[in-house]
Amino acid sequence: MHATALTPSGIPAIGDIPWGSHFCNFYSTAEDLADSLVPFFKAGLEHNEQCMWVTSEPFCVEDATAALRTAVPRLEQYIQKGSIEIIDHREWYQRSGGKTDASEVLQRWIDRKAQAMTRGRTGLRLTGNTFWLELRDWKNFADYEERVNHTFHQHEIVALCSYCLERCEPVGILDVVRNHQFAVARREGRWEVLESASLKIAKQELRRLNQELEQRVRERTAALEAALLERQRAEQEALAAVRARDEFLSMASHEFRTPLTSLKLQLGLVKTALPQTRDEALNQRLMPKLQTMERQLQRLNALTGSLLDVTSMDNGRLHLDFQWVDLEALLSDAVERLGPDLLRSGSEVRVTVEGETRGWWDALRVDQIVVNLLSNAIKFGQGKPLELRLQRSGDEVLLSVKDQGIGITPEARARLFRKYERAVPTQHYGGLGLGLYISRTLAEAMGGTIEVDSQPGLGSTFTVSLPYEPELG
Repeated sequence: MHATALTPSGIPAIGDIPWGSHFCNFYSTAEDLADSLVPFFKAGLEHNEQCMWVTSEPFCVEDATAALRTAVPRLEQYIQKGSIEIIDHREWYQRSGGKTDASEVLQRWIDRKAQAMTRGRTGLRLTGNTFWLELRDWKNFADYEERVNHTFHQHEIVALCSYCLERCEPVGILDVVRNHQFAVARREGRWEVLESASLKIAKQELRRLNQELEQRVRERTAALEAALLERQRAEQEALAAVRARDEFLSMASHEFRTPLTSLKLQLGLVKTALPQTRDEALNQRLMPKLQTMERQLQRLNALTGSLLDVTSMDNGRLHLDFQWVDLEALLSDAVERLGPDLLRSGSEVRVTVEGETRGWWDALRVDQIVVNLLSNAIKFGQGKPLELRLQRSGDEVLLSVKDQGIGITPEARARLFRKYERAVPTQHYGGLGLGLYISRTLAEAMGGTIEVDSQPGLGSTFTVSLPYEPELG
């Protein structure tokens, strides 16, 4: 089956036509015949089509060649290349003892088309003049034309059949029109297209369907535009809500800082004064409560600090104070500070250090990363041993924090480092979902990365990579 591509007919009244077109031309004079067939074949030759012109009186092979040479100066080259054949009707229609074998003729057309395609042509363009037809042959030839009409539409073929009006009976004209997709005829010096009723109905239906399709496209486009506007409005509202939230969190964090600082001072004074009392029983009863208050105060300070960090990062105001940092000493200090949390969880920590681990980083921010990762390992490690490994690897220093706890699902890993994202239900584990987001942002700000390797039920390993620069003496 050919593609529904168009090819120029060369006849202005018709314009472009699809492959598989089979139409006819009613003519009165040889001039009429030349006026339609010459531009028809000129267009075919110019578009790399194989052309066949089967002639008959009153326009024989010599007449057709001379007329076409006038319109196509390079005609001899086309003939030598085999792009066009101009032959007498007896060489094509009446090979079998002067009779027309419809099946044989039809198969020859199909074979010529196949040969043309093999030679790189875009299709076959043909015409046959029926002037030679006798009245006794009319019915058989009409049957042949009907078969042509049902066959050619499946092939890269364009066929124009020529009928002399003087040799057509009225009933014969009806047969001709019925067996072709449309007809052209000269009327008052102008070519006009004559369409069959079925073709007119088909075109009207096609126009109706096109109009319906265009209307549906317009409606669908309008709906998509409305949906797009609604989405843009929703996005703008969401962005405004996010900005309002961030502004509130920033303001709230600053407001919390003052009373928390005061509370921390007061708690320190109470903790210092309590041992000086002589009531040992009161001392033993209040000291654990003071330690609990201290832990909760530290947690509030950490949460407030996280909110302030996120606001600074989102506003591009993150400040880094680079200096030489001893990461081994920083790691030991963090483990010591988190000792009470480790004791309550039941987890033991094993620390392994390999190679030079000093680097040019922000000490406070590296400590923040370490504390975030170690706190998460304590929280989700289910009281099992934790492993901290610090090592030099090429131009990087690697810190890995490994637990044997609940692990993380692949779906949760994909969003783990996003802002306010949680890998576990909030009702089971506290936190704002900011620690890993802040840690990755800080690591990247110092030229490093954080990656995670985890399987549900098998624990997690977070690996921080920071750039290593040797300290100059």
